[in-house]
Amino acid sequence: MVETKKMEQQSNIDVLDQEQINNKLNQICNKLKSIPNIGLHYMEYMAAFIYVMYENRQNLKKMIEIKTENIIDIMYDMDSQLNEFARKEKSKKLFENIIFSKIINKENIIAIKNVIIELGQMIIDVENKNTKGKNIIADAFEYVIMKAAQDDEITFQNTEFYTPKGVVKTMVNLLEIKNNMTVYNPACGTGNFITESAKNAKIYAFGEEENLSNYNICLTNLWLHDIYDKRIKEDDSEELPLFDIAISNPPFKTNTNEIMPSSERLRNIYYKYGIEPKTSNYTKFLVMMLESINSKGKMAIILPHGFLFKKTKTESYIRRKLVEENYIDAIISLPEKLFYNTKIPVIILVINKAKRQNDVLFIDASKEYESKRRTNILTVENQQKIQIVYKKYEEIPNYSYVSKIEEIRKNNYDLSINNYVKIQSKMKDIDVEQLENNIKFLENKREIIQKEIRDLLNNINEE
Repeated sequence: MVETKKMEQQSNIDVLDQEQINNKLNQICNKLKSIPNIGLHYMEYMAAFIYVMYENRQNLKKMIEIKTENIIDIMYDMDSQLNEFARKEKSKKLFENIIFSKIINKENIIAIKNVIIELGQMIIDVENKNTKGKNIIADAFEYVIMKAAQDDEITFQNTEFYTPKGVVKTMVNLLEIKNNMTVYNPACGTGNFITESAKNAKIYAFGEEENLSNYNICLTNLWLHDIYDKRIKEDDSEELPLFDIAISNPPFKTNTNEIMPSSERLRNIYYKYGIEPKTSNYTKFLVMMLESINSKGKMAIILPHGFLFKKTKTESYIRRKLVEENYIDAIISLPEKLFYNTKIPVIILVINKAKRQNDVLFIDASKEYESKRRTNILTVENQQKIQIVYKKYEEIPNYSYVSKIEEIRKNNYDLSINNYVKIQSKMKDIDVEQLENNIKFLENKREIIQKEIRDLLNNINEE
């Protein structure tokens, strides 16, 4: 019992330490954001500062004691170290837009010096008080990414939204990632799907991210989480192998001006599925991911509900093919307002190329969430219910349904969840005789009360 209390106390201390570091790093981010020639690029600069200063943590005490007139020398030194980081990562574009020596001037030199001092002292404190200092800074970095996304201060691709932690965890756990698996995300964003996957197993991470700002943040995020077996592509000219797992929340917007991709493999995929320039982005990502996993591979992708029933030639063909190839493992409807800057309700489509059973699990989790001021969240209990029902392939009234392929054919391959998960009335059978007796009783009671009121009023008048 004493040992349990000690463990609980230690756990509380760890949580408190993490919360303090989260808040401290967020305060430093706000100071960085207030520097005019950094502004809303502050997350990239924070990523660069963290990398350089953590790598130099043995010399931080000397760095934070430096005189103002010598700050420019530190800036040039940081530029060199960022170039070295890019070389180690075998990246041509990592931090190519972050040049510390060009942003510093006499108006902001004190503000930048204060950021260096506060961040340096925070790293020193974390390293001195915790054996897993880098992990704590990694979690704090994820926290400030989330805060930036909440405030719409991270520039994602067109209609690509930061994926909340509850959704990320749910998708990762549905895929049951194991050691030495290859995990691929074609729209990495800031890297949260990959970092969460790496918490479950030792993985080989692959991904793509076109947005330079997010690419910088993503690579730093993966480095902080000690994910070294990775390859994040810089363009679509590089061919990748087939993967065990693919997972993504792709951008939804259709780019009607898109030209054919330079990758021959991708052009062949588009041709195979009848993809046109006007085809929705999420459909392009879906088929790309489908063709990127091996014959035993699994994938989970976030899609709008429209994919389930759109009657366009391309989407209709793809739905039919997914059903007839017996690839669809589950379709899960999520609550609305889960994402910070959109109310769009979405689904998770789970694909399993090695699936055995000849049916599809539909889960309607859209009514199960905790409501916050600006958004809804998936609680741990909400997440676990989805995962357990998926694992058991279980039918629960008003929540889940297992449909045979033949039933889907009869619905003309319309996969709308309300075609399968029927919401049953919760009204119980009414005993009419008992109801009539209750009404008579209440009417008699009303008459008695009314008589008492009249008598009371008469007595008052007589007085």
